[in-house]
Amino acid sequence: MIHIFYRHAQQNSIGRGRPEWFNYNNCFKNLEKSIINYNFINTTIAYDGDKPEEDSVIKLSKESPIDFKILTTSYNSSLLSYRDLLAHIKNRNDIKDDDLIYFLENDYLHKKDWVDIIVDLYSTYDMSTSYISLYDHNDKYIHPMYNDLVSKVFTTTKCHWRTVPSTCGSFIITKKLFDLDYDIWSTTVGDHNTFLQLQQTRNRFVFTPLPGLSTHCMEGLLSPTINWKNINKL
Repeated sequence: MIHIFYRHAQQNSIGRGRPEWFNYNNCFKNLEKSIINYNFINTTIAYDGDKPEEDSVIKLSKESPIDFKILTTSYNSSLLSYRDLLAHIKNRNDIKDDDLIYFLENDYLHKKDWVDIIVDLYSTYDMSTSYISLYDHNDKYIHPMYNDLVSKVFTTTKCHWRTVPSTCGSFIITKKLFDLDYDIWSTTVGDHNTFLQLQQTRNRFVFTPLPGLSTHCMEGLLSPTINWKNINKL
């Protein structure tokens, strides 16, 4: 099983740094379209905000043929709502050790075949103590701090994969790994520093696909080589 936990908060505006075509509804509908034909995926929307009944993404989920579960908090805090979500998953007894958990933020687009490629990856290699991001981070190619970055590259039948030092808050892990690293995630702050700590203290690695299977929708940081504007058109 793949358990998607879609982290969403009420958005009053798009904000700076977004592509001109970006909107949150399309990210949600893009995800919906990519998972609708799979019966081994269940999705929970972890919504943080005061008025979920007025939120456009929540409304879309209730109109969907997919059964989206909704978990609501009103912290108005990304950190506090995230830790609440972690505790919720920790207390779940219906998620098996080898089930996949996908923490997904609300500003990502996906290629339509990402599910098949993830199944292929986990069927080919033992990734039970690794972190998987679907996002091919553009900053790894352009930011000076990565000028000397060296990655191990390997393949499955469907995709090339590489090692990277860290990723954002959207990643896939097994429930087994979630339990092993829960103490760190429930107490630390900041994605990049947390992943560095995990690598240094627990020998965890992050793997990303080449080319990307998703993108964080930030101008200048989109997964390269893919026309995400066209994918956004649904």
